[in-house]
Amino acid sequence: MVIVAGLDLRARRDKPSGIAFFQGKRLVFISKVYGDEEILSLLEKYKPKIVAFDSPLSHSRGFRRVDKKMIKMGYKVLPPGWPAMRKLVSRALMLRELLERRGVVVIETHPRSSLLSSRCSIGELMVREGLEPSVIGDLSKDEIDALIAALTAYHYVIGDYISVKDVDGEIILLPRICS
Repeated sequence: MVIVAGLDLRARRDKPSGIAFFQGKRLVFISKVYGDEEILSLLEKYKPKIVAFDSPLSHSRGFRRVDKKMIKMGYKVLPPGWPAMRKLVSRALMLRELLERRGVVVIETHPRSSLLSSRCSIGELMVREGLEPSVIGDLSKDEIDALIAALTAYHYVIGDYISVKDVDGEIILLPRICS
């Protein structure tokens, strides 16, 4: 069974990022992480085939064309050109390069938009995906975003996802799961 991960990355290494790992639809690990070494250590331990980053994976002076498509679809994304976002993108690209050298596929997602595209609340999504909804009560926002990112990576693996794409990027979202 393929292992996938979701990473809700923060620009600053001293602020918590969230990370979650699924084996199939089974949540095997979720936590807050800080430095790149801790992130890479967990990625090395669980060896995911796909990692979904909650971060733009390309630089831009403002909004990318793919971001403008997301906005037209009703999703709220931030431009990679903002100062804090530039730091986040740089960190994500560095981690992406390290992972891709190890044969890991890295995709971009936006967990809040992915949740919206599923048409579920977080609790409904957990139930529909066969997960215990009570687990979210103890999780931080970063961990919840990592969980959604990991579920998005799972759906990417099974070929059931929405792709928003343009010349400057591709953002993977969950398909409609709830009505």
